[in-house]
Amino acid sequence: MTHSDHHSPMGFNFEGQFLGFVNHDGKLKYARLRVLSEEMQVKLPKAMRQASALSLHPGDSIRVTGIGKFDRQTHELKLKAMQIQSLSEIDRSTIAPAAVTHTLPAIPPPSTCQPNLKPQVKILVCQKSGCLKRGGKELCQALDQTLRDRALNQSVTIKRTGCLKRCSSAPNLVIMPGNQRYTEVRSKSLPRIADAIARLVDPPQY
Repeated sequence: MTHSDHHSPMGFNFEGQFLGFVNHDGKLKYARLRVLSEEMQVKLPKAMRQASALSLHPGDSIRVTGIGKFDRQTHELKLKAMQIQSLSEIDRSTIAPAAVTHTLPAIPPPSTCQPNLKPQVKILVCQKSGCLKRGGKELCQALDQTLRDRALNQSVTIKRTGCLKRCSSAPNLVIMPGNQRYTEVRSKSLPRIADAIARLVDPPQY
């Protein structure tokens, strides 16, 4: 029996709820999701892992497109993602599913301040246990107030996210675009962070 007899490639396209990542050898290689009443794992290509870790959090509704191979000998279906889309960010009344071609890094984040505006900047704030114990929840509230005080809230989205891999320097946040990382963030750090955000929202003209 040949190798092709054991594996039959096929495409898949389904919608489900993101449940979290599966850590394998210290790397986030798989995404767990629930489709209808079943749970399944989808392998993430290396190029998608970092973007997925920063953009997905449990509870998101997503659409996954990729290739599956069924091993007839072990009776296992192995799925590999080629594209992930956030369904909460797709206007189904105006965009046909077939017309959406953005990959995960290109999906614009939803605005938490004014949904009708497209935010220019996204702030990822770690909400894993280490950061929460050191004030991660309060950090989101203080950061939101600081942005409002500076009239930056309409141009910025604050997104609670998973681990940012700086547990020893919690709490952590990342400003996108630019991937600017801030560790051990305290209230006294917020004016400096707001200044960095202001430069992104309204860059200096030369």
